Formats: sequence, C-alpha cells, structure tokens
Amino acid sequence: MNSDYELQSRHEMVQIGRWLYERGWTPSYSGNFSVLLDQQRILTTPTGYCKGLLQPDDLIIVDRQGVPLDPQTPLPSSELLMHLAVYAVRPDVRACVHAHPPRTIACSIAGIELTQPLLEDIILTLGKIPTVPYARTGTAALGEAIKPFICDHDAVVLDHHGSLTVASSLTKAFHRTEQVEQAATIISTALSIGSLQPLAPEHVADLLAARRACGGNPKAEPTISNG
Repeated sequence: MNSDYELQSRHEMVQIGRWLYERGWTPSYSGNFSVLLDQQRILTTPTGYCKGLLQPDDLIIVDRQGVPLDPQTPLPSSELLMHLAVYAVRPDVRACVHAHPPRTIACSIAGIELTQPLLEDIILTLGKIPTVPYARTGTAALGEAIKPFICDHDAVVLDHHGSLTVASSLTKAFHRTEQVEQAATIISTALSIGSLQPLAPEHVADLLAARRACGGNPKAEPTISNG
C-alpha cells in the first residue's frame, strides 16, 4: 500500500474514534482499532489515548508481531493481540474494531446471547453474533479464545468485556459494531416487556437463502428452530 492509503487510513481512524467515543462505546481510554496497511504493517491506536481526541499523527504502525516500527512512538494497546489473532486467521479482513458498547456488555453479563434468529438485518448480514468465553483483557489467552469464533463470524461479543468486529474496511467494521449494539438494545428491550419470539423457520430459511446468494458464510448462520 502507498503513503496515500496510509494517510487516508489515519484520517479515517480519527473519524471512527470520534464516532465511537461520541456514542459512549469507548469511554475514557478504552477500545482500540486497527487497519492492515499491507502484509507487513498494521496501523493501530496507541495505549492511553482517548479515542475521541485522536489526531492522525497519534496513530502508530506496528509489524505483524505488534512491534512498533518506530521505537520513538507510543506503545500500542495490550489488546492489539486480538487484532493480530484476527489477521492471522482471516486473510480477507483489513480492519478490526474493539469497543465497549454498554448494551452489548450488559447482555453478556446477563447471559443473553445474540445468536437467535430474531432480526432480519442481522440474519442477512452477520448471520449470528456469538459470545466468546471470558479471557482476561490484554492477554494472549484472549487472542487465542477469539480465533475459533472470528474464523467464521464478522462480529462477536467478548464475555463481560465488549465487542469485536472485523471487515474489509474500518468504516464497515464500525458499522458492524453499530449492528451489534442495536441488536443488544432491541433484544434486551424485548426481554423487559415480554419473551423473545424468533422468526418462523420458513422466514429464517428464506433469509438465509438470500444471505448465501450474496456469499454469506454458512458457518455463521443461526440455527433454525422447528420447535
């Protein structure tokens, strides 16, 4: 990738940081995101920076092992290990967003999974949103824990922690974070006023057929219940 792409990515990351912070999804210094510039370099957020106040020059470039190319730059987030795990198992992914959306975290704390076929837009685009079992933030264990899930899914919930979304671009990964939080909000609201009623099996089958026609990964599909 050329320097124009790097400059574009820096400005895009600043904008995404503001959007995440303004929505309350990366309070204080939380959250992190990255863009794969080429097969050797990753542009990512530094540790200890508010994502709503980032400037293009704040972002740092690391190699595929997470080592900054310029030793004078700030250190990357300890959660970069998650991003490295994604890029290792998903050659189609160019960007990752890790955030702390409140409803998403609340659902994981309450044991509510976002895997039932309830929302047609989720079925069509993400299929289902599984929850990765808890592993401590900033550890290699968390990176290993996400691998079997992120192999087939573009969005996952991190138990008691937050969300991780991946895509071919940073903006698209951000929009998937929006989808996860919207799904968590709708499902938790529905549970507060009644019980969850999944879509009828025939409707789910129709939606999944449309998803497959657009190249959706069958391994990310929700289970069709006949009960």
